[in-house]
Amino acid sequence: MSVQGDSVVASAVTAVIVICLALYLRGNGSVRKPSALQLAWEVTASSARNLADVAAPYRDRVVAAAVTLFWFILAANWLPLLPGSPLPAPTANINMTIALAVIVIVMVHVTALQARGVRGYLRHYLTPLWLAPVRVLEELIKPVTLALRLFGVLFASGLIFALLGELLPPPAALVPHAAWTLFDLFMSVVQAFIFALLTVLYFNSAVPAETSSSSAPVGRSNQ
Repeated sequence: MSVQGDSVVASAVTAVIVICLALYLRGNGSVRKPSALQLAWEVTASSARNLADVAAPYRDRVVAAAVTLFWFILAANWLPLLPGSPLPAPTANINMTIALAVIVIVMVHVTALQARGVRGYLRHYLTPLWLAPVRVLEELIKPVTLALRLFGVLFASGLIFALLGELLPPPAALVPHAAWTLFDLFMSVVQAFIFALLTVLYFNSAVPAETSSSSAPVGRSNQ
């Protein structure tokens, strides 16, 4: 077991950036003349809300998780691209992506348990019984694929940057570096969007769209 200090610092800096950004937009948002940053944030939130097909009491939780993950991952991906930044992308560390994936899966199952109740939750994953092993295996694989997808893209991007610096002299590497940086900016947005989208889809598959007597939250199913 070892602690990678640069990744820990980069993760903390990313979190601070996202929190400060959210507080800034909250205090300086404008209805008449919204800034481009405000519009981007609102588009993210409205898209997540339109995609979230869960019961109303849990929709805000899904939207908040998707928006937070999108902007955190985007800021983490862009962190090493900032001028003069000595920090690596924390999402290029497998430990970070696994942690994000585990958080998503835990939130999904906790919300599903609250929405469906214990009986409804077990019925959802164990019916039909002969497919239960497949359903359980699917839930175990989800965090692995979610983590590896994000880690693989960021790790490959950093590897290509390193190879360009090793294989080409500085003058010749300038244009490939600039081109790959632009592509990396685009792929960072795509990867953040995919992670947030899959988060919403996982919630949609686990949490019912409308609560009912058979899927009442824990503590109310017997009332």
